Amino acid sequence: MTLTSHQAETAARPRVRALAAYYAAALAIRVSDAGMPVAVVLVTLDGLGRGGAAFAGLLAACLTFPHMLGPLSARAVSLLPSARSGLVTAFALFAVSFLAAGVFLHQGNPLPAAAALLVTGFCGPIATGALSSHLGALLPDEQRAQRRAQSADSLTYAVSNSVGNSLVGAVAALLWPLATVFVLASLAALASLLVSFMPLEETGRIARGQASMKNVLLATVRIRQLRAISIITYGNFIGYAALVVLSTSFARERGLPASTGPLLLSVMGAGSLLVAGWFVVRPLDFDVVRTAKWCAMGGGAAMVVPAFGDVWVTAAAFLVVGGCQALLNTAALAVRREASPPELRESVFVTMAGIKIGMGTLGLALAGLLPSHAMSYGFVAAGVLTIVAGAVPRSAK
Repeated sequence: MTLTSHQAETAARPRVRALAAYYAAALAIRVSDAGMPVAVVLVTLDGLGRGGAAFAGLLAACLTFPHMLGPLSARAVSLLPSARSGLVTAFALFAVSFLAAGVFLHQGNPLPAAAALLVTGFCGPIATGALSSHLGALLPDEQRAQRRAQSADSLTYAVSNSVGNSLVGAVAALLWPLATVFVLASLAALASLLVSFMPLEETGRIARGQASMKNVLLATVRIRQLRAISIITYGNFIGYAALVVLSTSFARERGLPASTGPLLLSVMGAGSLLVAGWFVVRPLDFDVVRTAKWCAMGGGAAMVVPAFGDVWVTAAAFLVVGGCQALLNTAALAVRREASPPELRESVFVTMAGIKIGMGTLGLALAGLLPSHAMSYGFVAAGVLTIVAGAVPRSAK
């Protein structure tokens, strides 16, 4: 039976609405997640006065460290009655716990604030990973449509990273630091509401019950494509995250203005936006594991460049790194979608997202230990690690 153009348009409307709700929820929760560390630092300094500097970094770490517990987060969300209830609950808890942390900090109580931030951080991998695991079910099971949607999903991460910190800075300047907490918590609550209207794919309680930590971790090791993308993304993200610190060290070592570091990171973000946007228009049609390998190696080579180049060459290198990162993210989303067993897919997404952020925390910590005069060694180490991570896995199925 052939559908008329009117019937086809009518049939497509629910899918369009579902995708609109998905991308709105993704932007809301990811902008909230991206802005939280800076908001914590600002509220800590405001609420604790001079003594806040000693706590600010530790409290911000309370947000990122629990991402290493991604396998536990995945198990927790898999035990809830349905995919929708899991996401709605996690996003709501994400909002409420962060709001509580902000109020505690404003009142000068860092210990209960730290506990609340640990809860927020525990929900972080669900916010970043679990939502992406359901995108494919909102689309036809056709490669071009899936790859376009995955590039758009990668674009939401690039936009969120750019908007999150800018939003926090603007709200803090126009109002007061605690207002940033209310804004970010409201965005997370909005995401929770939007998810409640999405037609999420359900695998059933019996199938979801198979998503034990053991089964999920074994899947990421035994399934060749998942193993390969794990090695690539984890190794890459250590080096990628280190650039946040290394860009500041670069400016200091070269005698450049302090604003040079953030500007370089903005250039890297621009690279991500451009490449992700390009592959929304022209969907990725290459082998995704091989694409991830080449992106990691290309991005790693660009990471080495600042050790030997001037500021303009370094800016170009950061642009390349950002572009490679966006395409690698798209490839990683595709691999997780295509290679994960359906009953484990959501848990695989959450687990891999959590461990990836944990690797980024490790990269930040290692880069922070380097003295400014050793900046060049940091860029070389970050680049070599990323190149090795890309070179090791085999791309054959």
